[in-house]
Amino acid sequence: MDIGELTAYEEGWMRILEELQESPGTQVLNEIVGEVEASADASSFDDLEEWEGIRLAPSYHDDFIRFEMLGSQWQTVPPFTFAAGEFRLTPLPLAVHEDPPDFSSSLYSDEDREMGEQLRIIDEHPFTGSGFFVALRLQPGIEDPEVWLSDNTGLWKMSLDYRQYLEALRLTKGAFGWQHLFTEAPVGSEQFETIANQLHSMLDVLPELFPDHDYTDLKTRLRERT
Repeated sequence: MDIGELTAYEEGWMRILEELQESPGTQVLNEIVGEVEASADASSFDDLEEWEGIRLAPSYHDDFIRFEMLGSQWQTVPPFTFAAGEFRLTPLPLAVHEDPPDFSSSLYSDEDREMGEQLRIIDEHPFTGSGFFVALRLQPGIEDPEVWLSDNTGLWKMSLDYRQYLEALRLTKGAFGWQHLFTEAPVGSEQFETIANQLHSMLDVLPELFPDHDYTDLKTRLRERT
């Protein structure tokens, strides 16, 4: 792929992948960079309104990726604190036209299944098959959709909008558990002990590996939650 074909925002995402590849403390296990979809442009949002009655705020028409998909699975290597992560993004102009996620599992309530019809996946974990995914909730008359996380405990509303989600993902590199810093999940409880451990490991090692990024806010959030 010719990097000159990319927007400045897309080049920023390529640098995230490069940081993971070039860091002496991380091993990239899987990486996927799909073709740039020429049709995945702002006109897709007009189609969304025409076909499905969903109008997104003008801010959603800027700074989105056009890769068919973009993702990475990685882990740290000794002697660094162990942490691991994964993400795979589907560009918003494509994601909004996909089918809703599968809610057949007994994990979900009838209320979850009803709301699930409004969800469209924007980020997921295909490499590890953890079942985690993050989705936008598309509702008529709502121009700034809610962001929801599905994990192995259920559905959690996140306190981030779409663009804020992407910025936090860039910062965390998709480290496992990071989304729960922005949900009301009881991270300090026994039920979430594994998540809490992942968060502590993430914020122990990422500032060391990527000192050019500021993790102060995430550290404060974790301190307040555990």
